[in-house]
Amino acid sequence: MRHILLAITLLIGLHSLAQKKEKKIDPGLKYIYKEATLETDDYNVYIIDAVAVGKQVKFKIKIFNKTNDYLLIKPNEINYVVDGKTVFCRDKNFVVQPNEEETEVLDFRGTDMQADKFTLELKGIYKASAGGQVTKIPNFELPPTKNEFTEGNFTCTLKKNESVTAKAYGKFECIYTGDGIGIMSPNKCVAIMPNGAENPNAKKNKTMILERGKTDDFTAVFNEVPGAGDLQKSKIAIKWNETFRESKLQKLNLAKVELIKDIIK
Repeated sequence: MRHILLAITLLIGLHSLAQKKEKKIDPGLKYIYKEATLETDDYNVYIIDAVAVGKQVKFKIKIFNKTNDYLLIKPNEINYVVDGKTVFCRDKNFVVQPNEEETEVLDFRGTDMQADKFTLELKGIYKASAGGQVTKIPNFELPPTKNEFTEGNFTCTLKKNESVTAKAYGKFECIYTGDGIGIMSPNKCVAIMPNGAENPNAKKNKTMILERGKTDDFTAVFNEVPGAGDLQKSKIAIKWNETFRESKLQKLNLAKVELIKDIIK
């Protein structure tokens, strides 16, 4: 009987101690963090407007690409780390163009995200060579005679199209099935007009990077060119040039950024 009472007393004591250690979360309390920067040979990172509220940390991440290649950022491989606890991000991948800058908002959600300081482990930054092998694809007619084409490791389906006097356009959805990465640069395609002139894609698309089995879409728009032929009455042909290319993905070294609570703010 004495042993049972002792065990019960011990359990009550441990429960009380756990309750004392449990941190109460104030949903109205905000932790604001100082801006942080990191520079490597391949990129610069700026963490801006970082805020922790209860079970969430949110901030802007600005990345400047210092290379002539593409950077692929995988937020689900960027970790929030504090006191042995790791929280993952679920935001979508994004690409930083060569020698350009991109800003995205990343969102981390866990049990208690308010810490005086925490570390970001930037595991998910990859470099994709802008070189590689161009996939040569035959010209594609608008209005179309077929709605799909497959060349190499790219398969594209025409989802929507229209040809009127003022313009012709086509929206394509493509999947990459190779073992490397697929690079799609729709700005490099042109239309061969009825009189033979080349008419560049007027839709400003950013370059897309596809890993195996991934899909993305783009739109090619070709505006009327006086004297080049009526887009509604005549066919045009999309000449792809270097729109489709295959390359390799290189994972860059792990880098870490520490964020510290701004006491003044």
